[in-house]
Amino acid sequence: MGEILKYSAPVSVFFSRFFTSAMLFGFAHAYAVNQSVSVFSTYPSEALLEACHSQQKLAFLTPADTDNTNLCFEDAISPESFITVLNESGEFDNLLPYGEGNDYELLIANVGAAPNEHQQYATQFAEFTLQWRGVEIDTSSFDSGVVTRDGSPIDNLDGKKDAHLLVSRWLQHMKQSGIFTSKFLFNALNASNYDEALQVPDTVGEFTKLDTQLFPDPFSGAITRYTHPDFEDALVDVTIYPFLGQLSIEENELLPKQLESDLQKARATAELRQLTLYQVSPVSPYEVNSRLAGWKLGLSAASDTSPTIYATTYVFRQQDKIVKVSTTFPPDFSDNIVNQLIVQVEVPEESEMMKKVRSLLLETQR
Repeated sequence: MGEILKYSAPVSVFFSRFFTSAMLFGFAHAYAVNQSVSVFSTYPSEALLEACHSQQKLAFLTPADTDNTNLCFEDAISPESFITVLNESGEFDNLLPYGEGNDYELLIANVGAAPNEHQQYATQFAEFTLQWRGVEIDTSSFDSGVVTRDGSPIDNLDGKKDAHLLVSRWLQHMKQSGIFTSKFLFNALNASNYDEALQVPDTVGEFTKLDTQLFPDPFSGAITRYTHPDFEDALVDVTIYPFLGQLSIEENELLPKQLESDLQKARATAELRQLTLYQVSPVSPYEVNSRLAGWKLGLSAASDTSPTIYATTYVFRQQDKIVKVSTTFPPDFSDNIVNQLIVQVEVPEESEMMKKVRSLLLETQR
């Protein structure tokens, strides 16, 4: 369970002023897959072996031809051949053969005719399994058979093209199913459905909603950005994400930790950028009205050669989620906007994914 819980809460707007890649909006990608992906060879599943062994039933195979060892030879196509084709496809920003420590891992299994055996008719089979932090999220199988216009199968007579054909069919599946998209990942893990269950206003004061997007990590949730028609640098971000603690945790314990984490990161960022960091409003309780309260942190940063920048962050709890509202202006201006905004936010209920995570965490604590 430790691998899937490589948890990092989303950072506030303060950091996006320096690291624009952390924000999702308006970022053009040159590759179909921008995440780092490790690739490994693996053993074939029973289903893949069964598909291969079914070749025995073909009428033209003689008893001498039905030796499963030669007909369904593991890694008949070398793993390096698959990796080469994947690299040459140009679809991956960072493909790492046998790499460790990446969220995404692609496992490839292959069975088929042994080298120089039954090349005139035997088919190659491949199974592609995609995992996220060790959890399987997609499995698909393909064979190297070619279908003619009348629908009858013919065999791929050029073994050298088998790897390219199998990878091409998987890449087509990858694009059609969107298996590397956040939406697919959230659905596969039974995470919260922010597209349908999250409610945020379209406008707040003079600010207008730009978009709502999912983070690449279900534990980071979703973010909605608001922009101002006259001031380009005036931003309001609303980030919704699940917290890892049990539902019984007290808000006065939960919420300040979210801001303390932001403060530590802000200090490190300011030091790196040679800025002086000020706590305009230290971490403290914040009351919207008699029924709604959270916590607030106001920061500013400046140097002799750069103008002062501001970041005010508010955190609230709804159900099993943290609602973090971040602005790029001082608390005196932020408070009114946040008060209007937060009362209109409704978050998804606790997801099946988080129910399982909390149950596992509870077991480890016993």
